[in-house]
Amino acid sequence: MAGLARGAGLALMAVSACAWAATEGGTRHAWTGSVNGPALHGRGQRAVSAPIQPVGVLPQAEGVITTVRWRYRFAQTPPVELQSYLCNAQRCVMLPQAEGQTSAFSGDDATKGFVFAFRVPGQGSLVPVLQGGSNEVVVGFR
Repeated sequence: MAGLARGAGLALMAVSACAWAATEGGTRHAWTGSVNGPALHGRGQRAVSAPIQPVGVLPQAEGVITTVRWRYRFAQTPPVELQSYLCNAQRCVMLPQAEGQTSAFSGDDATKGFVFAFRVPGQGSLVPVLQGGSNEVVVGFR
């Protein structure tokens, strides 16, 4: 019985991951990637994630981004004044919340990676340290 419940739970997680990764519009292809988020030790300091890169060879038509979905998590609730950004080689976009979708990178090269950047305004240490969780993107392209 425990094996059946575990299997059902894994299936549910796979379905919700696929639903989150679904892309729309003129998207013909997508790549996904994730990294562990950075830790923020102090206010006024910027913390940047490791790059999130596509893996392998991308099936390309034009190779331009149509949409990007993002999601980031922390080990604990971040301060309300947390500033979060998603950046590629061309631009950085301020993120209004921990999960969403944007077309701000539309037309950019889909083979390039992304980084997340975080900052808590002010001065002094963050106690406890704000420990990063997962940083994820789904890059839709045509």
